[in-house]
Amino acid sequence: MQVQTSNVWARPETVASTAIRQLLVPEGRLELVEDAENLYVTGPAGTWPATRARIDPSVLTAQVPVLDQTRPIARWIGPTEPIPPDAVVNSYRDAIGFQHWDEQHSLRRPQIGALHAIMGHWASGTGDPAIVVMPTGTGKTETMIATAIAQRVPRLLVLVPSVALRRQITSKFLRLGILQREHIVAPHALRPQVAALEHGLSEPDDAAQLMDTANVVIATPAVLRACSDQARAVIIERATHLFVDEAHHAPAPTWATVVEGFADRPVLLFTATPAREDGRPLPGRVIFRFPLREAQRDGYFTRIDHRAVLSLTGADEAIALLAVERLEQDLAAGRDHILMVRAGSVDRAKALHKVYERVASRHHPQLLHDRVRPRPRRAVMKALAERTSRVVVCVNMLGEGFDMPSLKIAAIHDTKKSLGPMIQFIGRFTRGVDDPAIGTPSVFIVRDPTLATTPLRALLREDADWNLLLRDLTEDMGRRVQDQQEFDASFADAPDEVPAGLLAPKMSAIAHRAPSASWDPDRAVQTYGAERVLGERITVGANNTVAWFIVEHRTDVRWAELPEICETSYELVILYFQPESRVLCIHGSGNAGNYAELAASVLGGDTTPINGPNTFRVFGGLDRLTPTNVGLLDVRDHFNRFSMHVGSDVSEAIDDHERGTRSQTHIATNAFDAGERVSISASLSGRFWSVRTADSLKAWVDWCHEQTEKLLDSDLDLESIQAGFIIPVDIDQRPNLVLLGLEWPWELYLGVSEGPTVTYDGQSAPLIDIGFNVDDHGREGPLLFSLVSDHWQIPYRADFTQENGLKYRPNGAGDGRVTGRSPQPLGEWINNHRPTLFFERDHLVTDQGRMLAPRIDLLPFDPDKLISHDWAGTTITVESQGVERRPDSIQAQMSRYLQLHHTFAVLVDDDRAGEAADLVGLAVNGEWFDVTLVHCKYSSAPQPGARLADLYELCGQAVRGARWRQHGAIPLLRHLQRRAERYAQRTGRTPFEVGDIDTLVTLHERAPQLRPRFRTVLVQPGLSKRRCGEEHLRLLAGAESYVRSLTKGTFEIRCSE
Repeated sequence: MQVQTSNVWARPETVASTAIRQLLVPEGRLELVEDAENLYVTGPAGTWPATRARIDPSVLTAQVPVLDQTRPIARWIGPTEPIPPDAVVNSYRDAIGFQHWDEQHSLRRPQIGALHAIMGHWASGTGDPAIVVMPTGTGKTETMIATAIAQRVPRLLVLVPSVALRRQITSKFLRLGILQREHIVAPHALRPQVAALEHGLSEPDDAAQLMDTANVVIATPAVLRACSDQARAVIIERATHLFVDEAHHAPAPTWATVVEGFADRPVLLFTATPAREDGRPLPGRVIFRFPLREAQRDGYFTRIDHRAVLSLTGADEAIALLAVERLEQDLAAGRDHILMVRAGSVDRAKALHKVYERVASRHHPQLLHDRVRPRPRRAVMKALAERTSRVVVCVNMLGEGFDMPSLKIAAIHDTKKSLGPMIQFIGRFTRGVDDPAIGTPSVFIVRDPTLATTPLRALLREDADWNLLLRDLTEDMGRRVQDQQEFDASFADAPDEVPAGLLAPKMSAIAHRAPSASWDPDRAVQTYGAERVLGERITVGANNTVAWFIVEHRTDVRWAELPEICETSYELVILYFQPESRVLCIHGSGNAGNYAELAASVLGGDTTPINGPNTFRVFGGLDRLTPTNVGLLDVRDHFNRFSMHVGSDVSEAIDDHERGTRSQTHIATNAFDAGERVSISASLSGRFWSVRTADSLKAWVDWCHEQTEKLLDSDLDLESIQAGFIIPVDIDQRPNLVLLGLEWPWELYLGVSEGPTVTYDGQSAPLIDIGFNVDDHGREGPLLFSLVSDHWQIPYRADFTQENGLKYRPNGAGDGRVTGRSPQPLGEWINNHRPTLFFERDHLVTDQGRMLAPRIDLLPFDPDKLISHDWAGTTITVESQGVERRPDSIQAQMSRYLQLHHTFAVLVDDDRAGEAADLVGLAVNGEWFDVTLVHCKYSSAPQPGARLADLYELCGQAVRGARWRQHGAIPLLRHLQRRAERYAQRTGRTPFEVGDIDTLVTLHERAPQLRPRFRTVLVQPGLSKRRCGEEHLRLLAGAESYVRSLTKGTFEIRCSE
């Protein structure tokens, strides 16, 4: 006979308004058993005495009906005192087995694997926090409970990120999850006393009483932060174990403080992803990782229907229509599904809610975000639960701690910016559910090329197979985290106070040549003395190639002679030895000399520092080297022996060195390396450095390896390197040069938004879509140019002044206005954000008013390289094909020529104000991403000739276009996509000559894995090759010099015969 029971709770205990609860009897059906002497009820969660009589028992007893009934119900009589924590822990002895996962009543495969790994890790005595990676839906919480039972944890603190998750985990621990129901945990195991800490404690005594009374305390970091320092310390001290759920939060300051408080006790971190959004490592090492591939195979992570959405006229409407259509289809098929819409901000959520109210009104879309008050929020959840609404728009509201199996359709309008949180978010939709009303999850996501440089790029491709990609990406992410952790873990003797994973050294080092291919880093202790080295040991790892240690320095205070008081500082010293090249790189955070004694100690024998002029080899292979700081030493001038030169003084420093009057002690530079801006500096003492900080010890090692290859390259000609320096010169008067073009500050093009907007004459345009036209190509007087949009043109001038350098102002009555966070007149904005000015002969003026010019005269452009083009059928005085695609224009003729002789995935017409080029061609060839920039200019006369005016603006366009090579051409692709969408919206036509917006975005997604290769084409049919003179050729040579140095690409000029 079976009887039904409801939950029987122990008499509640309260400590400082915090309830401690214990479930004595879980609800369910119990078997009534009667033998010769006893009557009792039994079930998966325990056995209790039973009676049919009216008695007052001394122990908790089930009172059952005297007669058989259809649905007999047990009433409970007797005391309901809480069972003491020690008794609960003692009941866990032999309460859980470790049988194979394919046996009946066993843990799932990921759960039993994790449990074995945890027990093994703790048995080894290793003190590192243990990280367990289990995909969403594989049973992390039950694994926690199983671990607490198997380990017989006396007092457990569980840290969770949200109130919802605290509520969920508390409910599971109170019932031991489903472990007893599934006969995995023996019936004699008692449910623990559990406290959900909902507010901070101020009194240490209350904290002590709480920890002594409860087996499990579950808290959020916010609540622990709200405790007094003393109460929080008691909670951390009294807990014997720490479990952290959703452990990707663990490096955050509050979490990290708690984890560090358990340095001498077991810490277990559970997560679905070992990667954080900010890239910081988790504290500890991965001891178990269950691959998503296996979770999919076992049915814990279901297959996904996925579609990436892109539209020239806006993706929000397209995603909404597709997601609602899928909801309608699922409902028609008998599925009990709900659609969740993800927005990136509250304002976006409100805007999207209006979209869904329009396209899905019959499903009564709801809105949830952190500003919604509790009562309306409960109303939203009630509507979803009762299915009066089947659409909810939210901002991360349905994340950790929320579990609704019917949530099976996701419309992701704003993607998360990193892979780990994105996969965890998706995991909410993909949990396997044994319910015929729940079908395959569907995800609709906007294709976001701005994420092309992140691991998310593969997920956002149109043809992405998420069922394979999610598996592969999570495994790659897990492997990367493990590789970094293995590198850090190789430094086994690291001091407890300084984990290797937290080291972030400056990019600086000195180098020494070793007498042999062997070294002994432990001898570094002899140099400083064991008492000064933290932990009295050298930490060695990375296959015995890297060592580091901390040195304590004590010095007298500078403000008094007090022998008993001193100042203490700590220096990080890193050694990287390359046995194949016999080079030792040394970094010292204190920059204390050349570390010759240290090098001799660890290398054993005569060492040779790499110093003197050879250190300047680190400048090798870089383009447009611009010194920003130069030190000079004069051996004859005893009164002014050393001098520092910055800005325009650099010219004097370089020239004095060449005259032999003084020697350079150091040179700091900016430069371009394969089209990317870098900084690198070097000194005669042997030190070389960059302004960057390494994000890890391994990053510093890789950087040193790269610099060492240059230091050892005897083929690098130091004189040629310095001859190529471009010297900045402050100017206060107009250079006697022709202005070719202007360019907005490059930082404007690096953002994902359009930036400021300029309004003039009632029409607005994004600043980055406003171009420059040079109005005067003379060599004297103010610089005259116009700001040009698709709707208006504003004349401007720039004057050179001795007080403030360049001064910009409108060259007429009207001026535009910049709108945004700080509205202001356009002239005021330009003077605060000055453009770069490009002049002939490869001269330019920076936004700081400094002239950059080559130090060697450029040879004229080789006339044999001019390419004469057949312009039959072309009106050479007509440049643009326009919206109507005028066939006799120069641009249309070049488009036909390019399509005939080259293969492009995309060829786009960008001929508008703010253009990258008149035509931009894109193609992928093997490992190369080929970019062709075609700059066209009309002839000022119907016949070809030798008119310099026909070349000035063309050369200006070319030098402006060279900048698009930076950052792997990603800003160029972002620029083209944004402008293509605006063009289609404004004209109703496509700007694509070849390909379409989908192809462009696909290239954007692939570009970060390819090597950019640029081709710059200047087109001027008004230039006659036969009549081209030296002045024309020198003008072209300046443009070529600049373009080639920035793009590392080809440069060609198409003209007339």
